[in-house]
Amino acid sequence: MDSSPEMVAAAREDGSQAEVADLVDWARGDADPVDLLVTTATLQWVPDHLELLPDLVARLRPGEGGVLALTVPGNFDEPSHTLRRELADRPRYAAHLDGIAAPSSHDPADYLRVLTAAGCVVDAWETTYLHVLDPAVTDPDPVFTWVSATGARPTLQALPEGLREEFTVEFQDALRRAYPRSEAGVVLPFRRVFAVARRRDGDDGAGARIP
Repeated sequence: MDSSPEMVAAAREDGSQAEVADLVDWARGDADPVDLLVTTATLQWVPDHLELLPDLVARLRPGEGGVLALTVPGNFDEPSHTLRRELADRPRYAAHLDGIAAPSSHDPADYLRVLTAAGCVVDAWETTYLHVLDPAVTDPDPVFTWVSATGARPTLQALPEGLREEFTVEFQDALRRAYPRSEAGVVLPFRRVFAVARRRDGDDGAGARIP
């Protein structure tokens, strides 16, 4: 499921079963239980998503060791995000960016704590990947290309024509300085947070909340 009709249409073209739906509505609704629930690069867009985790656990099939596997970016303190936020706070941009979606996530220990309280046996960890971008030197702004399709996309979409181009030029210049090109290419460190939570047999997961 995805909230984007375009994403769902693309998934269906590849033969996947997909539907337009809201994760919060599904988690707190009357959906049939599932054996395995996987969420990747999604929860960071759900405000206060730690509060949603017990509801996701409750959607797992009880008594059979249902599994929730999640991963979220953990790089929101990196220049790829902090520079965007600093630029977006400038008055000429900020007037157009009030209330746009802002991704955020938590440390592995937070997911461990909440999912354990929801009745699960949990493995939680983090990994920092070194993404080597554009080793063939075909893109002058590979980090911008990366973030403009992910965390920076709502910001760029919200800015009007003209101002969007000004923001893009300033953002690209700042990213070039923050991520200089090396002999290997442009290196983008990318921290990701993971958790795999298995329901304890006989625990219905209902009613558990953040301690």
